Amino acid sequence: MEGTGKENGNRILEADKEEAGMNDRITESEWALMEILWQGEITQPQLAQRLGRKWSKNTVHTFLTRLCAKGVLEVDRERSPHVYRALVSREECEKQERQSFLKRVYQGNVGNMVAAFVRDGQLTASEARKLRSLLDKVDG
Repeated sequence: MEGTGKENGNRILEADKEEAGMNDRITESEWALMEILWQGEITQPQLAQRLGRKWSKNTVHTFLTRLCAKGVLEVDRERSPHVYRALVSREECEKQERQSFLKRVYQGNVGNMVAAFVRDGQLTASEARKLRSLLDKVDG
């Protein structure tokens, strides 16, 4: 079906990630699942077992469904039990989260964000050296 964002039953195409909701942020709970999924493909029962007792089967299923809808996961429904795998790397998700945070909290101003971390004492001496080195390369 053209325009549905699906291929082979339920695989979301790379070009359709935005249409499928890739711009949606991943919640803290979804990050917990993704940390496991970034290690490799996994079934829902395996994932539930790795997450522990605090996650019910229904909760795991709900979060997997949401992540598929956001275009972050794909599911192979031809295998039983269904197999889930990440479509988006951890690095891509980190970048999206950084950009969202920067835009939402600091109106996109990197300087204001760094200044706030420095002012609040959040920057260690080692981190300050790394930052200076990066800035020197930009000025380079």
